Amino acid sequence: MIIGCFFFETMQAAGHTPSKDESLATISTESHSINFPVNISFELIGKSHIKIDEILFYYQLTNTNVRGYGYTSITGIDSATDQHGFRAVFKLSTSGSNYIPSGTHISYHFEINYKDGQKQSTGPVSFDYLDPKYSWQKLESETMTVFWHDIPESKIEEAILKSEVILNQVSDFLEVNQKPLIRAIVINSQKESVESFPKISLSATRDSIYGGFAFQEYGVFIIRGLNVDGMIHEATHLLLTQKMGSPLAQVPAWLSEGIAMYFEIDNNHRRRTAEIAYLQKKLRPISSMESVPSRSLDIRLFYAHSQEMVRYLIDIEGREKFLRLLGQIDSGVRADSAVIDVYGKNLDDLDKSWQATLSPTFDRRLLVDPGTFWTSLILGTTFLFAVIVSTITWSRKKLSSQTETI
Repeated sequence: MIIGCFFFETMQAAGHTPSKDESLATISTESHSINFPVNISFELIGKSHIKIDEILFYYQLTNTNVRGYGYTSITGIDSATDQHGFRAVFKLSTSGSNYIPSGTHISYHFEINYKDGQKQSTGPVSFDYLDPKYSWQKLESETMTVFWHDIPESKIEEAILKSEVILNQVSDFLEVNQKPLIRAIVINSQKESVESFPKISLSATRDSIYGGFAFQEYGVFIIRGLNVDGMIHEATHLLLTQKMGSPLAQVPAWLSEGIAMYFEIDNNHRRRTAEIAYLQKKLRPISSMESVPSRSLDIRLFYAHSQEMVRYLIDIEGREKFLRLLGQIDSGVRADSAVIDVYGKNLDDLDKSWQATLSPTFDRRLLVDPGTFWTSLILGTTFLFAVIVSTITWSRKKLSSQTETI
């Protein structure tokens, strides 16, 4: 079902001023500042007539199991007056091994512990973690919440409508409901992606191999450029995560990426890449493709191979077997064992079954060797020229002979 109306709003700067509690501390400011993409600084400012022992910071990443706490750095507690002014600061790292994807919804509060044993909690504050350099806008549909900047709203609506047609098909195919809402972040440039994407490898960053990332634990995906297939691809990853809800499930990369690409609208270019790589004997065994390689060329072949393997499993072997395969993996069975149980052959034999479907349909002209081609062309042209000259010479002699007879 396609929703024809959306909820639209411009993102506002986050901040919070809690109400006063006269019996304990008077809180004047509870706020946060995003230093994207390095960290987030949280600050609590107030006064208290009771001596403070410590101030703790608690946070949770919404719709995830990620939560934590830490001890704040407190300054300005000592004072000559009965009202002790204080400032508590906590910095949450969002990069490197502590990477938090853009678009994650974060909620937090502070807990003040007094020396006399009393405790005081501030009111919860929540916000969306986004690069503050840009004026972000938000649009909600039935299936996703999209954050973007500097793109006409009409284009965002159009992209959502097109992608939701396919995502509804994905949900039906996988037999999942799209809850909670998928959060999508659209960034506009390579420079933005360098700051927003996780650091995979130097070559991947240099060659701009990846156009987007899905973060299964957070229910968030980020894409570079407004692209319908990009939205479909990354959202399919998140829907597959909802399908494979067991912590025991270990989905190999070829299967996860293959499903995401299978549902893209324009994916025929990868089919041709896989066919050529097969004829040139450049494909890796599917059994060795549990993770994505690091080299740029290998990554492209990996994606093409994965897509066509999944296409074979769904289109030729059938949806019922494919869902059984996912079910087995979700129960904790390794993918290679699950394949044998469902298809009656191991991964590499199944890969050969796919390859056997390719040979009769190839367009061999795609594999012309340039050296051989030009050599053949020159020889052929020379031969044709010789034939033409010989024919003309023979015709002239015959005509001359006929003239003399007359």
